Amino acid sequence: MRLLFEEITGKTQRYTISDTHWFPVLDAGLLLAATAELSISRYDRETISVKGQLEGKRETVCDRCGEHIEAELHSEFVYQVTTKEEDELELREMECSDEDAITLYLREPVIEIDDILREQALLVVPLRTLCREDCKGICAGCGASLNKETCRCTPDTSSSPFAVLGKISKR
Repeated sequence: MRLLFEEITGKTQRYTISDTHWFPVLDAGLLLAATAELSISRYDRETISVKGQLEGKRETVCDRCGEHIEAELHSEFVYQVTTKEEDELELREMECSDEDAITLYLREPVIEIDDILREQALLVVPLRTLCREDCKGICAGCGASLNKETCRCTPDTSSSPFAVLGKISKR
């Protein structure tokens, strides 16, 4: 969805987006359903406010056991979109204000809502997705799913220099 900058007025415009064409099918999984509620209004001649909420479900796999699961997505966001020129300071370490973190500088006066939704969805996808908190994963030796079955590996009784440590831990 594209919004032309000059068509946005001071009056708040509300949009509801229910399709998922904007979501990339990458490592984040497949988006099953999503709804975005947006409120867009103009601050001044050069700045627009985009506030929104994204709710959805995605299909993915557990990072420990590989089981297919559905995971929730939830994001609330605010952007200030502007056509002002961005101050290009020297590349050096500097503190970023809260306002700087939510400001989008446009090269052309068009707001790409799909890009905003995609960014928000990817920001809330966790680095590791688990089917449950106590997921035991898969045995590295026999490949058994430890959530459903016991390990079929035979205990290694060979003597190694570290066998003494095993005896200590059993005490």
